[in-house]
Amino acid sequence: MRRRFLLVNLPYGPFGRELADALRARGAEVGHMVFNAGDLIDRRGPGGIEYRGRPEEWPATWRALAPAWTDVVVYGEGRWQARAVLDTAGSRPRVWVLENGYFRPDWVTLERDAVAADSPVLPRSAAAYAGHSSEAPEPEPVGPVTRPLVTAVARYWLAEHFLPIFPRHDPGFEAPPWRQAAGHLARWIRLRVSPPVDPAGIAAKGPFFLACLQREGDTQLTRHSDLKTNAAFIDRVVGDFAASSPTDVRLVIKNHPLDPAVIDQGRSVRRAAARHAVADRVEFIDGGALAPLCRASRGLVVNNSSSALAALGFGTPVKVLGRAFFDFEGLSDQKALSDFWSAPTPPDPDLFLRFRAAVIERTQINGSFEGPRLRASTARRVAERMMA
Repeated sequence: MRRRFLLVNLPYGPFGRELADALRARGAEVGHMVFNAGDLIDRRGPGGIEYRGRPEEWPATWRALAPAWTDVVVYGEGRWQARAVLDTAGSRPRVWVLENGYFRPDWVTLERDAVAADSPVLPRSAAAYAGHSSEAPEPEPVGPVTRPLVTAVARYWLAEHFLPIFPRHDPGFEAPPWRQAAGHLARWIRLRVSPPVDPAGIAAKGPFFLACLQREGDTQLTRHSDLKTNAAFIDRVVGDFAASSPTDVRLVIKNHPLDPAVIDQGRSVRRAAARHAVADRVEFIDGGALAPLCRASRGLVVNNSSSALAALGFGTPVKVLGRAFFDFEGLSDQKALSDFWSAPTPPDPDLFLRFRAAVIERTQINGSFEGPRLRASTARRVAERMMA
């Protein structure tokens, strides 16, 4: 039977169009959903199916569409378009989930039915990786991706805002896209005129722990954690640090590199530090390279950010407060957070290498959704994996 792919929601920019071309070149029939003017621009070409209903009406529409397709592709877990599809995963049609790479920046993720903490192929135990090789392929570097990503996002949401030809479309964000775009621009200017974060200078002040925030509204917060906002995470970490950490260590809280500055995360950190009477031992930073910060720190605390995977590779002890596929004995510290401050447990380096190789083999594809250098070849590799 000929494979029929429906592309529901996809990364911003031309990747979806290139993926459709790659699937057609391999004999598949391809359709793609159009939910707003941004989709019209990104996915122009044959096979478009317009949806002009409300988000709450989409699950019924999807159930009616599903029998006509052998495969469906979604990007991420959080958008309302993807949620309806993922709720039917495990039945026909096959559900493919694209996501940013677990090991960034040179990889993207492709899994069946679910990703991250719900991944069906990534067990959460050291024993599951005991027999796996520790050898992983060296990726081809994808090159710079920030500028093409920002350009693609801006074009998409400017089209949605200024071409309101889908009046019932709901972007599904708490903060409207224009507000996020303005925040990104203001933050970009502020970081360009401010002195850069100096990891060596931070380390020179004395021993410290690092905590990394996540992008507000990320499904890793809303779906895979009981701490569903950065404010909740900040309060939990700072409060526990104040109550349980040795008095000679500090806490450095790092902002997410793609934070849209809709919420003043620095203010949230300063208020929490003052509330818990540790303002002199808690510091907020916006920017700075993760690698030297992790290596200089005594340990990293995350909700379930993928920054933890980089830290584990550096041998940095990691404490996870959410639900993550890398949170198990031998990789992350399994003690209570209150004990982590005094005696952080580093990862088993051999286990990490076997784990990393297995994750890459089962879920990762070398490439980028945004970077023009490897974007087309990434689409071909994704198509080949799905067709196989």
